[in-house]
Amino acid sequence: MTPLRVIWRFLTLPRGLRGHPFYGAARRRGSRRGVALLMAITTIAFMTILVTEINYTARVRLVMSAHGRDEAAAYWLARSGVGLYQLILIADRQMADQGIPSTFGALWQLIPPINTPLMRMLLVGGGSVDEDEVKAMAQAGQVSDELAEESREESRFADKGFLDFEGDFYAEITDEEQKINVSMLGKTCDGGVCSFATLQQDPMAQALFGLMSGQENDQWFYERNLDRWELIANLTDWIDLDTTRCTAQGGYEDSLYQRFEPPYLSKNGPFDTMEEIRLVEGWQDDVMDRFGANLTLYGDGKINLLTASPEMLEMLIRTNVTPPPSDEVLDLLIQQWEFDSSILIPSKTQRLRRLAHD
Repeated sequence: MTPLRVIWRFLTLPRGLRGHPFYGAARRRGSRRGVALLMAITTIAFMTILVTEINYTARVRLVMSAHGRDEAAAYWLARSGVGLYQLILIADRQMADQGIPSTFGALWQLIPPINTPLMRMLLVGGGSVDEDEVKAMAQAGQVSDELAEESREESRFADKGFLDFEGDFYAEITDEEQKINVSMLGKTCDGGVCSFATLQQDPMAQALFGLMSGQENDQWFYERNLDRWELIANLTDWIDLDTTRCTAQGGYEDSLYQRFEPPYLSKNGPFDTMEEIRLVEGWQDDVMDRFGANLTLYGDGKINLLTASPEMLEMLIRTNVTPPPSDEVLDLLIQQWEFDSSILIPSKTQRLRRLAHD
């Protein structure tokens, strides 16, 4: 082969062929370019994961901080309502210690519930309240941002506004001794084991039956085919120590709850919350809605006559007067009590009997 032919073949040979002298160098350069590309992709992926993780962690911490801020604000708003009523109770006690007469009841009874949204509306509206604003407040639980800001500006005392804070609260004080303590049911039973006879002699059971009595309640129970003593017995069976029903028919008390899905057993222990009463057979819906407002889990079982509701006063009269007066006489007694509550204080039982038969 002549030199010219060799040179021509060398120049015209495709570079991708293995026989070309530059093939090895090109392959080495291509390998290095692949490694660099792989390192670049890996670095970008790592940085993406790192940035995403940092962003997620920051967002979680931000949300947790916001929740902590809102929790602290809600706690101190609630404490504000409690603190205001503590101040009122202290003032009430000081008035009593100084011998200041309370003709119209205790001081806390004279003060309406503390409702800061309503107070904002009254301050901004100059004493008048718009009906649409009341509906909006009832739905949202607070006033609008514009109304809240205006209330802060309109209610300034010195350097600090009376309502110059974020959020609102509602505070009300109630006397638990004006209600029937269902936790006291069955306390007179022998060793925590109740029978129907002992249940009918139990003071709390009698009080509960008196609360459920009356012509209107008679019709209400008749329409629903409910027995009052059976409902009271179910409450007692829930908290007493035995497993036998304290009704006239007797039976196994846990059998009442085996038809539910999932089934459960009676507690045989005290109630922890008022909502737990809805677990008791017969107390799930209508009965609890009708009488639950006059029930409690606190107190020593005594009824405070000065704070008792008209329904509780009717119960006391029905329980202590034999024979029980008619509903018309009860209405007259309640009206007389609302005019002068002192008629029920001295010699409670004897005075009630005399008033009922006058």
